[in-house]
Amino acid sequence: MAALVAVLGILVPQGSALAGSGAPFKLPYRAGHAYTITQTPGSGYSHNDGYNRHAVDFAMPQGTPIVASAAGTVRYEGWSSGGGIIALIDHGNNRCSQYAHLSATIVDRGQWVAQGQHIGASGATGNVTGPHLHWNVVYCDSQLSREIPNTVENGTNYPTGTAPVSQNSLSTSLPGADGERVSDFSGDGAADVLGVAANGDFWYYPHNLSGLSTPVKIGIGWAAFKHVMAADWSGDGAADILGVDSSGRLLYYPNNSYQLSGYTQIGNGWAAFKHVMAADWSGDGAADVLGVDASGNLWYYPHSGAGLGNPVKIGYGWATFKHVMAADWSGDGAADILGIDANGNLWYYPHSGPGLGNPVKIGHGWATFIHVM
Repeated sequence: MAALVAVLGILVPQGSALAGSGAPFKLPYRAGHAYTITQTPGSGYSHNDGYNRHAVDFAMPQGTPIVASAAGTVRYEGWSSGGGIIALIDHGNNRCSQYAHLSATIVDRGQWVAQGQHIGASGATGNVTGPHLHWNVVYCDSQLSREIPNTVENGTNYPTGTAPVSQNSLSTSLPGADGERVSDFSGDGAADVLGVAANGDFWYYPHNLSGLSTPVKIGIGWAAFKHVMAADWSGDGAADILGVDSSGRLLYYPNNSYQLSGYTQIGNGWAAFKHVMAADWSGDGAADVLGVDASGNLWYYPHSGAGLGNPVKIGYGWATFKHVMAADWSGDGAADILGIDANGNLWYYPHSGPGLGNPVKIGHGWATFIHVM
């Protein structure tokens, strides 16, 4: 399972004659992305023995999200001699897809995964010369190479030097899929958990559909931030992080392969805001920012290119609310507002045109809650 130094692939459309319309597999990376094939099945370099003769190698930077080629149950995840950190997904009839040389997995043995679900990140573990993904279809019991992966995108043809574009994305019709992508840090359709510890370390706990996987530290120095939010600012299907620092700057930290990149300042003057939220108010697929100012006015700041558009006042009288949240309660693709008043009543304010509809009380007894999300 040798490798070449990873290089991000150039988009090279594949001819429709190669596609297998009935193929069960899709390429093992996210839809719209492309990575160069550095070794094809049967190549003389290292894909010519009983364990590797049907495998495909893709050059890609370390930390690239790897997704399941087809639905199945995680047969194994962990260390393998030669393959480094691997994941095996069982698709039935002693047929497993194999993902090798990973830097980490975020799934557990016995867990069911959907096609397109994030399962780990590419790396350079095991016998390699550089970071890449080694992908194969093997017999589950022996891990001997079984067949060339037959994909919707490529059929069984993987020419060296080409960079096929993946069509592999998680279906938004799956139970729990969050089209608004609030807190979905992995982009797999289910919310994850993120938290800032007392010392300012920022932790990401992946949702593995049955619980939480091992946490990953994605940042430091967050102790002084007044507000921290997770929402999909970039519109790429995975939540980013927005925060208001101690000086009142509103900062955007892109989600870059499940780590946080350098920030971009997208606003200032937020120090006096009592509540700040990020959610897709407009329903366009990218997060907007909403905030309650010191006077109790509720403002909507539309996402406009790289920054924020002119604010629109969509409510008033929010100064005494203990908690205010923005999320798609109605399921129509655009965020609504929920709030807990001074008496502990939980209110739902539906998104109605440019403002808020009549409130509906949906709960009571919330006065003593410290955090509500």
